[in-house]
Amino acid sequence: MENKRKIPYGVINWAELVHECFIVDNTRYIRELELIKTPVFLRPKRFGKSVVCSMLAHYYDIDLKDRFDELFGTTDIGRNPTPLHNSFLVLQFDFSTIQVGTLAEIERNFWENVKRSVGFLIAREKHLADWGDVDKAQNPADLIDAVRSVIRKNHLPPLYVIIDEYDNFTNELVVSGRDSEYNAVCGHDVQGDVTRESFFKAFFKSFKAGLADGTVGRTYFTGVLPITLDDLSSGFNVGTVVSLRSDLINLVGFTKEQTRRYVDEIFAEHELPAELKPTVVSDLENFYDGYHFAPESEPLYNATICNWYLQQLVAERRIPRIVIDANVRTDIGWFRRLAQTSPRAMEKLRAYIERGEGELVNTAALSAKFGRAKFFSEEFFPYALYYLGLLTFEDEMTFNIPNLTIKNMFVDYYDELSEFTNADEARRAFGMAIRAHLKSDGTWREIFEAYWQQYVKARIPAQAFDKMNENFFRTTFTSRCMDYLTTFYSFETEYNSSEGRCDFLAIPKPGVAKPAQLVEFKYFTNAAAEKGNVLGRAEPDAETVGQALAYRKALARRPDWNHPIAAAVVEVCGNTGYNWFDLPESKPLPIS
Repeated sequence: MENKRKIPYGVINWAELVHECFIVDNTRYIRELELIKTPVFLRPKRFGKSVVCSMLAHYYDIDLKDRFDELFGTTDIGRNPTPLHNSFLVLQFDFSTIQVGTLAEIERNFWENVKRSVGFLIAREKHLADWGDVDKAQNPADLIDAVRSVIRKNHLPPLYVIIDEYDNFTNELVVSGRDSEYNAVCGHDVQGDVTRESFFKAFFKSFKAGLADGTVGRTYFTGVLPITLDDLSSGFNVGTVVSLRSDLINLVGFTKEQTRRYVDEIFAEHELPAELKPTVVSDLENFYDGYHFAPESEPLYNATICNWYLQQLVAERRIPRIVIDANVRTDIGWFRRLAQTSPRAMEKLRAYIERGEGELVNTAALSAKFGRAKFFSEEFFPYALYYLGLLTFEDEMTFNIPNLTIKNMFVDYYDELSEFTNADEARRAFGMAIRAHLKSDGTWREIFEAYWQQYVKARIPAQAFDKMNENFFRTTFTSRCMDYLTTFYSFETEYNSSEGRCDFLAIPKPGVAKPAQLVEFKYFTNAAAEKGNVLGRAEPDAETVGQALAYRKALARRPDWNHPIAAAVVEVCGNTGYNWFDLPESKPLPIS
């Protein structure tokens, strides 16, 4: 029986990917990268950057020349390779493994990391020259200089230097507020009366010198933030950040077309039930899509987390019960540190959650150089969230939240930074209401009642409601439902139908004998609700009803739709109460 290809979640090595896994072929971008001698590519954590590092290492390694067809023959770049393929000595580093302790421990851990990577190079290339003098080096910069000296004396091919997560350990110093250690690592280390250039800066200066004398042919660095590169200053001021270039914007991540084709291949090869595919496509789009890294770019899926979801799908042959990988949650420490340095951070967070407001931005500010000090400046707050993957371009001038995963994270941040003290109690009570819904004929009205009592009434201060709109309720209600119901439903907020954008949609997953639930929210301040006697209504607002019914008809016309659709209108009146109106004719509608 022929072995079926694996989903490459957690697989970084290019050779393993080629031989054992499904691949979304982005090798064509090698040609574009080759036009830049020192590219630096920045993306949020866990977005697939390490795979590109391995791809480049295998493509340029002179030792793999005889395996080129095996490793790249079926790819775009393999069919039309560049002249530079397999023409370098590849020196590859991974700084994500460097542990952060005291400054002395950081320097020691960095030294061990560099020695290990250089040792791998020498072990591969020991037949080319006598590398004995390299062992005499006492620090990272001297070690790189010694390698360069051997290359120069023996007329060896130049180095292609690849550094994955170049700023991982320096970012840990930044987020934990260890500014003095960060400054010592990136600039100069002051010990008593002695000032010396930092080990980190000297290390990068050696590569800069190698680029000048030809012993280093090219470099490729990945990371999350540009601040370390800028704070290194003269250490490596020749790096070119290429993250916003239109010809490289899709270097990591999946486009919609790639994702659909990828899912089709997986379903065909693993013979998965066809009825699962619409839910899979919907989950991938709603939870992992929506990243616009430049105003004009198409939205990208987070490739790593797509693979995490698809690995579960293939292993269990059913829709994954969990749709948010705990590892993708950006460390709340970043947000906490940003909030501490920006008095307006909580105000901005309220704007995102309570009112759904985007953030006006100046695109030029993203491509300008900035160090740690500017990163934590108040006006830079939204740009910091962009680099961390929490905000993305909505249009030419606006940032907004990309998908349901990040919305869920924002609600968690909102709760924590608002210092809500009864979060666990509220979640338990809400969970009990959901359990009753699933075990009996409980309704979505009852779930909303639990949300209202345990989240809205118990946790949100009364003065906050004057500035809210329906965005707060659809966002926080969806987030609380996602905590418990992703096993049974797929969720969408502001679902874009032919009739407009509906506020909330819960779609039952295959095997769940429940109708889909569509909810349209209407919000009134306390004053407006009292003036209009909204809580005394026997019927919902006609305009809102019309919107909800139009959305339901648009859903029923979808070619892949086969669910009954229950629709409801919720009129929220500040913090005083709400009306829940179940709309008539919730039976299945004909597909036409």
